[in-house]
Amino acid sequence: MSSPAIKLLTASVVLCFGCASFAANQTINTDLVVVGAGSAGLSAAVQGAELGKKVVLLEKNPYVGGNSQHAEGLFAVDSEWNRLRSDPLTRQQAYEAFIKKQNHLVDPYKNKDFVEGSGENISWLASHGIEFEVRRETPDKDNTWHIIKNYKGTNHGAGLIKGMKDAADKLGVTTMVSTPATDLITKDGKVVGVVAKDAKGNTYTINSKAVILASGSFGDDPQKVKEWGHRDPEGWKSSVPINKTGDGIVMATKIGAERGPVSFIGHLGTEGKGIKFLSNLYAVSWQPFNLWVNSDGQRFTDESTSNAFSEAANGIYAQHDHYGWAIFDTNTIDYCMTKGIDSGIGVLVPVGTQLKNLQQDIKDALAVDSDGFKEADSIAELAKKINVPAKNLEATVAEYNKTCELQHDPVFLKDRRYLKPINGKKYYALKLKSYFFSAYGGLVTNRQHQVLDTHHKPIPGLYAAGLEVSNMVGPTYPDFFSGHAFGFASYSGRHAAINAAETMK
Repeated sequence: MSSPAIKLLTASVVLCFGCASFAANQTINTDLVVVGAGSAGLSAAVQGAELGKKVVLLEKNPYVGGNSQHAEGLFAVDSEWNRLRSDPLTRQQAYEAFIKKQNHLVDPYKNKDFVEGSGENISWLASHGIEFEVRRETPDKDNTWHIIKNYKGTNHGAGLIKGMKDAADKLGVTTMVSTPATDLITKDGKVVGVVAKDAKGNTYTINSKAVILASGSFGDDPQKVKEWGHRDPEGWKSSVPINKTGDGIVMATKIGAERGPVSFIGHLGTEGKGIKFLSNLYAVSWQPFNLWVNSDGQRFTDESTSNAFSEAANGIYAQHDHYGWAIFDTNTIDYCMTKGIDSGIGVLVPVGTQLKNLQQDIKDALAVDSDGFKEADSIAELAKKINVPAKNLEATVAEYNKTCELQHDPVFLKDRRYLKPINGKKYYALKLKSYFFSAYGGLVTNRQHQVLDTHHKPIPGLYAAGLEVSNMVGPTYPDFFSGHAFGFASYSGRHAAINAAETMK
């Protein structure tokens, strides 16, 4: 056969195989592999590329962003934005307060580094065109919340993701979506790459000098919530399910990594037929002026704990069957519609929002006989509808109304600003349940963000960042410092990349 004929046959075979959906095995060589393209992974990829390293960024979802797309602002203290506002909180004060409020159940060094470097981290993000403003989320919180104000017309977490992705693209980062890492590659005790597989079945052997795990935590796997987090997944649910199943943690423990303590970014909320997430009726569940009762019809906490959403989630979860009821009346409805709410749901439903659609939301829930919302003409009737002892609920409401009249709460010391009596023309009950935005923790790392093995020694070539990292928060997420998780994700991603690059020299 002549040479032109051979070339034609070869070309035909290549074309034929190219048209078919045959899985292929490919090898890629790079300096740094980052697993997960949320704020931690994107920050790591951008920082690594800025340091002159060739970076491959893997994401198992068909889009980048992860939980960070739904976040709003990052923690920082003593930043340039704080300086321009004359905010009084210092880095030392923030660190001391954080350590004490977390009962010292955290890594002191990594937290110290994070607090000290948080302002510089915001400046680094701003250098990529992301605009910020500082807001105070509730009266219980300090001015640490650096909201993403704008990036090319996009705000909040989505703006940061867009900005980091643009920076990654400009720097030549290879981003592969729908391509989860499945295993770590090791040689002589060192991590030297990953194996990944895309949606088409193609397998990639990616050789690298270092790997950064930033795939988020495990909160969308109910079994891990139960086994690792020791929570009932029926009473402690993920509110932003985006396929986070602890992949990075599992891969690391397979090669001997230590699995560390976990926490959750908890929050209160409600659910039921006819109730939509973040609707006007949903927003009422977050309000501090409600009366909260458990299944026995008794108060169980200072209701203004709703200003600290993670603590509120704990209080509700601690009740029998992990739920409670928010009791309010027509006066509350009028207040929410005209004056606006006292406790916002982040910046998505800010303080002062007038719930203009609340009456319609109530009609919609009642029309489908919602299991999460009830209306009655008397407290006794309401008690029957929510299946609590009428005698108890009547006594609780009477005692609470007396407390409101006196403007002093001798039982739970509730802030008098939120003491509003329950005495309107109609009475309402909205079911309260506990949720979490994300799990937090899973792998133990050192100050250089290296993953540690079961002997507490660094695994060469392996780093972790963001919500996969243990010992950054205690059992209860510190929402008194707004934006802690989002801020640490970006900060730790960057510094994992800085330390990884340093070892490559």
